[in-house]
Amino acid sequence: MQKINILFLVLVCWTLTGYGSEPKDPVKRDTIRATVLYGEEVLFDAVDGLSDGQVSDLRDSILKFHGPNRLWSYINLYLSLKNKSEEELVAYIDSLFETEDVPYALINQINIYLANRPEQVTFATPTDLFVGSKHSRIPATDFYPSWDDSKPNPYPWGLGNQDTSMSLLLSSQELGEFHLPVENVLTSKFGWRDGRMHNGIDIDLEVWDPVVSAFPGVVRVAKYYGGFGRVVVVRHFNGLETVYAHLHRFKVKTGDRVEGGQLVGLGGSSGNSTGSHLHFEVRFKGKAVNPLSFISFEEKILINDTLVLKRTKNGYVSYPKGTVIYTVERGDSLYKIAREYGTTTYKLAELNGIRRNSYLYVGQRLRVI
Repeated sequence: MQKINILFLVLVCWTLTGYGSEPKDPVKRDTIRATVLYGEEVLFDAVDGLSDGQVSDLRDSILKFHGPNRLWSYINLYLSLKNKSEEELVAYIDSLFETEDVPYALINQINIYLANRPEQVTFATPTDLFVGSKHSRIPATDFYPSWDDSKPNPYPWGLGNQDTSMSLLLSSQELGEFHLPVENVLTSKFGWRDGRMHNGIDIDLEVWDPVVSAFPGVVRVAKYYGGFGRVVVVRHFNGLETVYAHLHRFKVKTGDRVEGGQLVGLGGSSGNSTGSHLHFEVRFKGKAVNPLSFISFEEKILINDTLVLKRTKNGYVSYPKGTVIYTVERGDSLYKIAREYGTTTYKLAELNGIRRNSYLYVGQRLRVI
């Protein structure tokens, strides 16, 4: 009987907060400490009063009486995130914003949990800057134990487990400049898709369109490989590796040295592809990082020539050096913040995965640079 009553309570809360409710006065949220909320949807109205055991009971009750519906899925995922670090949760929230149907209720619940947890994340630029050299026969041997041309990702999962944070010099007069692999429309971003991770971005192209290397480096893989189809992997002197998949033709072979902007292949639709496009990945020690965290596809440039990487349990959070986080205060608006930092509301909204007419709440953290 207790489980049924609890189930009824959470379903009522879900119905009232998740669907069809009118937006409330955002000023009422001022008492929530450092909480970023997107709309009014949450999983539970009284999260502070629920233990993990009670939340587990809710999940089990929903499964028993209603089957594995969307609320059950969100609660199950929410419980699985409770043991992750704040950096991992921030990165996960970023990926949720890239999904086709953004789960705002889940995002808000994670943010409420973060706001009531004592740990705070500080985005500090590490001092250990890696500066590679184009004179190396094999790039970035400081980071990689071997040169394996058998498959795109040959590295053991534990590679980099002892890392904390580091920064990479991406481009310079010595290292060479950055180039977009294809100058066209993004059709799919980095993040979760249909229950699994999309480890790169997709760029529209026509068959036979040129695809170029993003940075100078050495071709590690150029072969047909599973769902990637015809794929080229370049290890760069700056420590990153880039992946160019679904190609129609190769224009390089394993062991070739390439410059940034040099042709590596022609676009196509080989492998597991529903139409011609380039699947582009950026990896460090085999772990995928979000290219959009440091590349401006709109301006066709790097946001900064130095990339900061912070190790998490399952990979790396990446952001450009010089990132500034602003904490929203009473009376702020997106326009006011944009004017203060010499940018536009459009760019602020894009940086933070929000709409330009989104409510801002006291304590909300926005990336402004």
